[in-house]
Amino acid sequence: MQRFLLLPIAILCLLFGLKMDARSVKVAPPHPALALLPAQMLWAWERPEDLRWLPADIGVAYVASSIQLRGEQALIRRRTAPLLLTPGTAVVPVLHVDVSWHFPPTKSRQQIDTITQELVRVAGAGNRNVVQLDFEAGRSQRAFLASTIAAVRARLDPRIALSSTALASWCLDDYWLQESGADEVIPMVFRMGREQHALRRRIAQQHGFTQARCRAAIGFASDEPILAVTTGRHYYFSPRPWTAASWQAVREARR
Repeated sequence: MQRFLLLPIAILCLLFGLKMDARSVKVAPPHPALALLPAQMLWAWERPEDLRWLPADIGVAYVASSIQLRGEQALIRRRTAPLLLTPGTAVVPVLHVDVSWHFPPTKSRQQIDTITQELVRVAGAGNRNVVQLDFEAGRSQRAFLASTIAAVRARLDPRIALSSTALASWCLDDYWLQESGADEVIPMVFRMGREQHALRRRIAQQHGFTQARCRAAIGFASDEPILAVTTGRHYYFSPRPWTAASWQAVREARR
């Protein structure tokens, strides 16, 4: 009889131990360079932008170069649009990668090498030792994206932090970023497709994302509702050139 009484106690102890182990799982500390980035960043897309009106405590992540993956090719298009900033503004260069749907990429090693080389090159255009990868990857390109991030992190100077955008779904039920080599993951809570209203409600209810890899940053769009979340760094995208008035509207929407 005593043996049967001890069995439930042993099971409870085991479950409690597992729970404690889960709580004790440690998340890697943030990269030192990320700790020096402003808490709010504007995305400056590949178009003329005059941001000299921007407050001193707001940073800018700008598209420095773009690559289109098309069949066996990786076509590079470097920024030509002017970007005007006040000296001293925190600047993060972004490499934007998109995929041709008519001519799907072969996802070759050569394409990974081209992306890696270009990202390492643009990393020198910033002033905060941070570079960002914005890769519009579909489900079939996930393994390729993971391999690309790993290759970039291996080639990038350890003093430079690697930031990467992500679909919001990748930080919810479709979570697959556990082993991502990026130092910062930015789930984008805009342009979320047919399920956007349900996703917005869920993200709002949980005050952001619960996955550890997805809590350091979040991305919003100026033309969509800004959610009240507890996530750290906020990035803001605008479909049109930024103005002092459009930024003020975003600030008021955050209150």
